[in-house]
Amino acid sequence: MQAIIDVHFPGIQKALVTKAMDVFYEVREVPGLKKKPSTSELLDWLKLLMNEDMPLDVLQNKDPSKAIPPLHGALLKNEQDVMLFERLAFMARRQN
Repeated sequence: MQAIIDVHFPGIQKALVTKAMDVFYEVREVPGLKKKPSTSELLDWLKLLMNEDMPLDVLQNKDPSKAIPPLHGALLKNEQDVMLFERLAFMARRQN
């Protein structure tokens, strides 16, 4: 995966890629998703993160009240998956 990212984004900040890939693989493990995010969604999400100049600490934040990664809609392929993901994050926040 790293090689694919390097081809599309030469010189991208390695810490950003590492954390983004961690989040990407965590999202892929969410139970009930109709379509798990693929490489294409990861590349789109990275592009958005870079265009928004998203600080790395936003991705590193483990605060349960901020359980949803920024621009998470780019990682999910359909509206039902976005709604499921947001609902699960909301429930996780309420438990903490």
